Amino acid sequence: MSLAELMSQIQELPKIEKLRLMQFLATELVKEEDANFFVANQEYPIWSPYNCSEAANVLMNLLATKQQEPNG
Repeated sequence: MSLAELMSQIQELPKIEKLRLMQFLATELVKEEDANFFVANQEYPIWSPYNCSEAANVLMNLLATKQQEPNG
């Protein structure tokens, strides 16, 4: 199957199937790039918005400022 044929078939897929295809392709690219990208039983820190009151205050102040503007 040529790439043009494949792309034509992909365009006909429903949105959820396209998202699953993107996830599959991203996973495949990571596997090809570095086999040790994620190591089993390893902890990886991630950022979370929980307990970030300072950031919330900045956003609330920005929102309040925008609402006070004539076009806000």
